[in-house]
Amino acid sequence: MISKKIRINGKKLNKDELVLDIETTGLDFRNDKLVLLGLVKIENDSAYIFQHFAQDDSEEIKLLNIYLREIKNKKIITFNGDTFDIPFLNSRLISHKLFPVFPESSQDIYKIIKWHSKFFSYDSMKLVAIEKFIGIERNDPSRYKAISKLSEDILTRDKPYPILKHNENDLIATEALSDIENFYINKLSIDSKIGKFWICKANINKDIGNFEFESEKKLEDLFVAENNYQISIKDTTIKLNIHVLYGSFNRDINGFVTINHFDLKNESNIEVNDKLLIIREDRIYNYKNLLNLCKKIIENHY
Repeated sequence: MISKKIRINGKKLNKDELVLDIETTGLDFRNDKLVLLGLVKIENDSAYIFQHFAQDDSEEIKLLNIYLREIKNKKIITFNGDTFDIPFLNSRLISHKLFPVFPESSQDIYKIIKWHSKFFSYDSMKLVAIEKFIGIERNDPSRYKAISKLSEDILTRDKPYPILKHNENDLIATEALSDIENFYINKLSIDSKIGKFWICKANINKDIGNFEFESEKKLEDLFVAENNYQISIKDTTIKLNIHVLYGSFNRDINGFVTINHFDLKNESNIEVNDKLLIIREDRIYNYKNLLNLCKKIIENHY
């Protein structure tokens, strides 16, 4: 077994959190094997990568035992780990007649990013693309070179460096994105006379848009129903239902609008009648318009 420890400039984790990323011979939970266990954790107030590489199948059990030891009482942070890493590890544990483990606390960054794709358009869902999306630039050529023959290297295991480097880059990226929920809250929030609030749910069912917002502080209860909208506030939760209309903005883009009763400015590159407010363009909700609309309604009635 090859083990590596690398100090990184990670500042997002606390001592109760653990970043996890694995490399395997394939995607088959039953027949493929664990090749590399990669972790990021805090040790003596600094962030370190710990990598354990199995040089053959007989060393897989060593990696699994390290995994069981390290995840105790930790919040596990992964990128698509709920779908792949953790189920794969549990399958391999079972194959070695060990009990599967289901972390009490976990965060799958991929799920957070995917959910927010209703508000943002990404170039891709890959780690490197998401890093760029939130403004992280890492000009490390190795992260592009290591991919080309990675699958072959994993199967033969005679060239561990590209596998270790690829895993290292993914661990660094996952640690850097571990607080991405705060990034989205900042992007999806607005200041108002009742304080800061942000959008946290969005759905359209036929001709009704259902939206939910979260306030940074507890608010006085409110319920208002008008011809075109209904708003309710209880504690820190704000719920807004609005009537929407579906149509085509141009030959290429369809979407939903609502009547612009408050003469709000459309925060969009698409030109529409001033009497309409864009709510969704194709599959992307216009969060700026929704925040401005909710703010205006609240300030009119509060």
